[in-house]
Amino acid sequence: MYVLAIDGGGTKTSAVICDELGNIYAKVVTTRSNPTAMDVQYFQSTIHNILQNLQQQNSQVFAAIDSCFAGMAGVKELQAEKVVETIVRQYVPKTTNVFVDNDALIALYAGTLGHAGIVQIAGTGAITMGYDHEHHFHRVGGWGYLFDDEGSGYDLGIQVLKAIFQSYDGRGDSTALTDVILRYFSVENVPQLIECIYGEEHPRTVIAPLSKYVFEVAEKGDRVATKIMEDACKNYYVAIKACYSHMAWKEGEVSVVLVGGVFKNEAYFLQGLQQFAQADGIPLQFMAPILQPIGGAVIAAFKQINVQLGADFVESFSKNYEQE
Repeated sequence: MYVLAIDGGGTKTSAVICDELGNIYAKVVTTRSNPTAMDVQYFQSTIHNILQNLQQQNSQVFAAIDSCFAGMAGVKELQAEKVVETIVRQYVPKTTNVFVDNDALIALYAGTLGHAGIVQIAGTGAITMGYDHEHHFHRVGGWGYLFDDEGSGYDLGIQVLKAIFQSYDGRGDSTALTDVILRYFSVENVPQLIECIYGEEHPRTVIAPLSKYVFEVAEKGDRVATKIMEDACKNYYVAIKACYSHMAWKEGEVSVVLVGGVFKNEAYFLQGLQQFAQADGIPLQFMAPILQPIGGAVIAAFKQINVQLGADFVESFSKNYEQE
């Protein structure tokens, strides 16, 4: 059996055609595909190009796809599931099972391998989503970058810029973030940052990458950067706790998968979040994903057609995906 899996995010999009043994027959990695952060026509064009590319790589296998699962950032907010499904159906066989959902679900499956749990995503955007033992979904947060993406790369980037401008004005403590970000944008003083931020690109695209410098500066003892990290950790826990409390769980620990570029410094967050949970007596077990999110999309695609994957799937898929 063959499945088509798509992981569409705010930074990049990955897509593969894969079988139940973890063999990959076509692969595409391209630009972002979040409809909330790009022109609708460009979004649709991106999806078309991905499918055409996969089809050209292996037309015979493409014509035999049994299931497609697309986990896409932003599709729920703009109710764009039907748009993606319509595009996909132009290419795949009529009998193909096509399902489109938020990218949070495939991120969860990248850690739980299709089982119940909670996922905390912190990439360009942020969202918390749970899938419990009664097969119910519940989401917390991620309601839009303008007011709610707490703990996202964009949000951390905003906190970095706030700290820099407040320090410049004398409204806040001095921070090593200032020199780091000035070098990043290749400018000489803080006011020049304005032109860099309010340019032609979408603000999320410009600001989100700044988040990675929070960790570098915090590790050197900068109090402002450390405070930004601590606040982010608290925000994640509040969202995870809220999600957990709204759902039905069996006895034992509930897996919480931490996914996204912000969690590259996973040791810090794993420890901090585990301490919060232990203090509240909540049986949460925080973990890094086992697969990349695209692997979670493959699992979701097979789950849609009730195909159980073997014990060797994870190792095989990971090896083949890196080799492609």
